[in-house]
Amino acid sequence: MTDAPPAPIITGLYFHVRGGVRQFPQATLSEIPLSLETNPWYRDRVLFLAGDEEAASLLAGLGVRVHRVFSDAPPEIHYDAAHRMKHWMCLWALRTFGEFLWVDWDTVALREPDQEFWSFCRSAGTPKFIRIPNYWATVNCGVYYASSAWAERMERSFAAPVAEPNDELLWRSVLPERVVEHPEYWWGDRAINIWTEEALERISERTVFAHVRDLAWAPSARVFARRKP
Repeated sequence: MTDAPPAPIITGLYFHVRGGVRQFPQATLSEIPLSLETNPWYRDRVLFLAGDEEAASLLAGLGVRVHRVFSDAPPEIHYDAAHRMKHWMCLWALRTFGEFLWVDWDTVALREPDQEFWSFCRSAGTPKFIRIPNYWATVNCGVYYASSAWAERMERSFAAPVAEPNDELLWRSVLPERVVEHPEYWWGDRAINIWTEEALERISERTVFAHVRDLAWAPSARVFARRKP
C-alpha cells in the first residue's frame, strides 16, 4: 500500500476582535510556549499563521517562524477576527494546498500522525471534527481536517447568518442537518476533547491528538497513551 503523504498542519495567532473591538490574545499567547514545549515537533512541521503584523511580531518574539501574515484579509474578517480569522486562514490553506489539518495551541500530540491517520483524514471525502456530545456549536474545531472538495462550501459559509462570528458555527451551516448521525464527519477517538483530568482515561491506542483544557495534563495524557495495548 502506498504511504499516505501528510497534509499541511497549520495553526495561528490573531487578536480577539468582535464588532471592531480589539482585545489582546493573552490567553492564547500564554499557551504557546507550553504548547511548543509539549509538542516540540510542531516547530518544524506546523505552518504558523498570523492575523496581522502585530500577531506576527508576537509569534516571532516566541521564536516561531511565521509562514504567512493575513493583513490582506478582507475588512470584514478583521472586524470580527474572533473567529472568522481562523476560518479565513483555513480557507487560504484549502485553496493553497488542497487540504489541511488545523491544530489549536491547547492540543497534546500523543504521537506524530501516521499513515493510518492521514488515510482516515481523506476517507469518505468529508471534513473531520472533534465530537463532543451536546456541544453548543455541534462541531468542535480544536483539531480538524478539510479537503478541497469542501472549498466552495467553506467559501459559502462566510455569508451564513450565525448567532456570532464563530468558525464552528460557520462550518455547521454547510454540514448535513443531522451531521451527528454521520460518523464519517468525526474523528472518533483519533482526536478527542479532554475537559477534566478524569477524562484522560478516554485516550485509546488510536488517539493522536488530545484537545485539553490544561496543557499541564500532557504528562498524564502520555502515561495513559502508553498504558494502552
